[in-house]
Parts: sequence; structure tokens; C-alpha cells
Amino acid sequence: LQRVYLSKIRQAGCRLLFRDVGEMSFKEKINTERLPEHIAIIMDGNGRWAQKRGQLRVFGHEHGVNAVREASEGAAEIGISYLTLYAFSTENWNRPKQEVESLMHLLVETIDKETPTLMKNGIRLNTIGDIDSLGDDCRKQLFKAIETTKENKRMTLTLALSYSSRWEINRAAQNI
Repeated sequence: LQRVYLSKIRQAGCRLLFRDVGEMSFKEKINTERLPEHIAIIMDGNGRWAQKRGQLRVFGHEHGVNAVREASEGAAEIGISYLTLYAFSTENWNRPKQEVESLMHLLVETIDKETPTLMKNGIRLNTIGDIDSLGDDCRKQLFKAIETTKENKRMTLTLALSYSSRWEINRAAQNI
């Protein structure tokens, strides 16, 4: 988890979070008074990571699930209130059909498998984006997990799925 704490928090631009104290554990070195309330992570590069290793892109997406778990648990452990993962943009629908289907299957499988971990860690699941564009299985699994975790208070994990700035602007205009 030390690697996750350091890389994810530094990526969030929070370089002043660490105390310079000799023999403390890594977690103890984090200055919790300077933690942001909300961290957002754009999940990008898993497919390219796999391809550089001679693997299929879906191999990288599967390994990305571990990074999501570590980031989520680590953020909750150090006291982050909100973590948003930008996981699947509207542009991702333009990927090859087989890759999109694999990603949707991975999403359903991961939510089903990780819901008990969310419960154990007191993490509430939320979602933003054009959820109606997801398949029935995805929506069903998402809403089931959201309902199951709705009373959790330690941290809110928001998955941005089928999102884009254009979609957000259109939605906001429709609600006026």
C-alpha cells in the first residue's frame, strides 16, 4: 500500500502531505490535516501497459482492478472522504467491440466480487455518467451494489462511467 499511497496522492498534486520524520511508518508520515477531502483519478493506460508486455489489452484492464482496490482501500484508510475514478468515458465506446464487451463484463464481475470488500471497509458506491447507455447487466449490478452500500459512511467511491464533459453540459441544460 505504500506505493499506492505515494503515487496516487502525489498524482493528485498533494505534495505537502508528508511529514519528514525518521522512523515513522509511511502511513504515520502522512499529515492528515493537509489531506484533500476529494481525490479523482483518471484511469488510463492499462491497455497500453499490457500491450508493452506482449499481452492483450484486457489483461491490463484486469490488472487495473487491483490498482483500484488498493487505491480505494488506501484512500479510505488515510481518511479521504470522496474518491472518484474516471473509469470509462463516452469515447471508450469507440474501441473494438470485443474490448468494450470485455470491459463491461469485467465491470459486472468486479462489482459483484468487490461489494463485500466495500462493505467491510465502510465504502459507499456511487456512479456518475450516462448510466442508461450501459448494458442491463451492468446497470443491474451497479444499482444492486449502490443499494447494498448506501449506508456506509467511511468514504464514497464514485465510478464515472460513460462520462464526458459534453454529456454533463447537455444534462445540466436539460435540468434547467
